[in-house]
Amino acid sequence: AAKQELLHNTTLTSDQLGYLKSVGLVDGWWPSDIIQQVLEYVHVFSGLPWWSTIAVTTVAFRVLLFPLFMKSSDTMARSQSIMPETKRLRKEMTNAMTTGDRALQQRKQMELSMLNKKHGVKYSRMFLSPATQMVYSVGSFFGIREMGSLPVEGLSTQGTLWFENLAAPDPYIGLQLISAALYSVAFKYGGDTGNAQFGGAMKKVFMVLPFASIAFTWNMSAAVMVYFGANGLCSIIQSQLLRNAAFRRTVGMFPLPTQAQLAQNPQKGMFDNFNDTWKEMQQNNKVRAEREEEAMKGVELARKQATSNRVIVKSKHRKAKKAADSN
Repeated sequence: AAKQELLHNTTLTSDQLGYLKSVGLVDGWWPSDIIQQVLEYVHVFSGLPWWSTIAVTTVAFRVLLFPLFMKSSDTMARSQSIMPETKRLRKEMTNAMTTGDRALQQRKQMELSMLNKKHGVKYSRMFLSPATQMVYSVGSFFGIREMGSLPVEGLSTQGTLWFENLAAPDPYIGLQLISAALYSVAFKYGGDTGNAQFGGAMKKVFMVLPFASIAFTWNMSAAVMVYFGANGLCSIIQSQLLRNAAFRRTVGMFPLPTQAQLAQNPQKGMFDNFNDTWKEMQQNNKVRAEREEEAMKGVELARKQATSNRVIVKSKHRKAKKAADSN
């Protein structure tokens, strides 16, 4: 209600800097506020209509984030190339833990660290791009949705084609279908990193999931769906670049496994590998818990044995004392 009152009382227009702040938006440093501020700068200085502003800003942000995805894709490819050795060392670590050989377990852990260092595998790079992408995506979604809900001046008239009103939902659900198709294709080609993030049945599920999400996006403003569509298109272009062997050679990235290598050593998706690692950690924790329980039982048994021995000694002592007294 307060923002609606500001919307009617402001003397600025959406073609002037400070307009969004005057209507109650851009009121902090949250990701959504930053996105809104950038959208205003692009809209004012470029003179583009709002639909183009949203699309161009989305592409610009994805270009800025691209180097992070390059590092992430490079790390994933490097980790995939040594996956057989990594699995062997982890299995040996598990066996060492099972047998209680702490020295062997520490030695295998050191070998694993040296293996990763030798091949340039830095797992922090693998998670940096998804985390940054998540912050950006959440900020864009909430920032643009808030602009459409107000709505910001010009959103109702500065659309294009069949979605002229960006503040209202697409009446034909065309944008929802387009964005769902784009994300489905992006998942098919390995997502934003170009690496196989899902394998087998999970890959098929994530290719269908965008279409199932239409049940939740059908009533979202066209402005939000323009963002989703532009972002999905960027994901496809990015995945194709990162899957291109010539591009990877040019920028010095580690090559992806060839079809021949995949046939000899089938690779699971990134999330499948994470799932295996998680199960392995659970197994290790279970083994550790069982060994601790056995140790506690041993301690308890020793305590009971010691107590029993003391009782026997005291009993013998009393009997000896009685025998001595009787004599």
